[in-house]
Amino acid sequence: MGVGIIGTGKALPNLKVENQKLTELVDTDNQWIIDRTGIEARHIATKETGVDLAVAASEQALGDLDRSSIGLVVVATVTPDMLVPSMGALVKKELGLENAVAFDINTACSGFIYGLWVAESLMKNGAVPGGNSGNQINRALVIGVERLSRIVNWNDRGTCILFGDGAGSAVLELSESKPGILGSYVKNYDDVTNSLTCGIEYIKTPFTEEGPQDNFLKMNGTQVYRFAVNAVGEVMDKVLEITGVSPDEVKYYVPHQANMRIINSIVQRFKQPIEKFQVNIYSTGNVSAASIPMALSDLMATGKVKPGDKIMMVGFGGGLSAGAILFEA
Repeated sequence: MGVGIIGTGKALPNLKVENQKLTELVDTDNQWIIDRTGIEARHIATKETGVDLAVAASEQALGDLDRSSIGLVVVATVTPDMLVPSMGALVKKELGLENAVAFDINTACSGFIYGLWVAESLMKNGAVPGGNSGNQINRALVIGVERLSRIVNWNDRGTCILFGDGAGSAVLELSESKPGILGSYVKNYDDVTNSLTCGIEYIKTPFTEEGPQDNFLKMNGTQVYRFAVNAVGEVMDKVLEITGVSPDEVKYYVPHQANMRIINSIVQRFKQPIEKFQVNIYSTGNVSAASIPMALSDLMATGKVKPGDKIMMVGFGGGLSAGAILFEA
């Protein structure tokens, strides 16, 4: 029994912010940003909520599928619209997925990979004869959605140039005839230096004395880069090992769109042509958990993916976390 990806979608906010606009906010210039990141523009949500973006991406992914056939919704995000209800519950309601179980996960930029990993496991568990799950899930919706513009310090040149908003979605389906996901591997690494963090501010109580809080997204770019290069290689190597697939046999690679330098490091390590890598960071920036499903949707929309093509997705992010998934189209 395999779990395949049968639909993808993406959504971006209407406002497009090019690098030149950021020169009005911080000491930077267009070429400086491009040289260091590969980013030329990003989209910023002004009126759109996270649910709006997630629903729009999911509508594309679902197409004409029977909504009652969706048994699971997993939303990966670090920027939910609300703490309660979960984004999964809100999206499920808006899409009319009455039979779906819904919840959120937070593994930052690795979130979509972890979401697929969880969804595949739950789907296969319910399909096992005599298994201990009462939930038979034949189809699942996995979403990555972010509004990182709400947690970025727009006075910090080191972070505000990197991030954007958006959503990506994928529909999974159990199949007896197609292998779908061939292998996966996820791993957490202790962030002992707090290289990537973002606080949260709760309402103050009458029983505590709390000073002003600085809850912007904070990142040590050098440390994150070193982590990413090593972790990505480790999780990709592991998936290739357990599936018995060589790098050359992978038709397309869909990496987390964090920084063009990191993507180029993957290209060099695995000795693959850049043409095999789906890259859209130049127009979206880093959209955390949404970046991989958005890039996957772009790849599928080209029409060049053929049945049987092997595609590897790989992500890394806060936690620290990393993961890779290899699937057959």
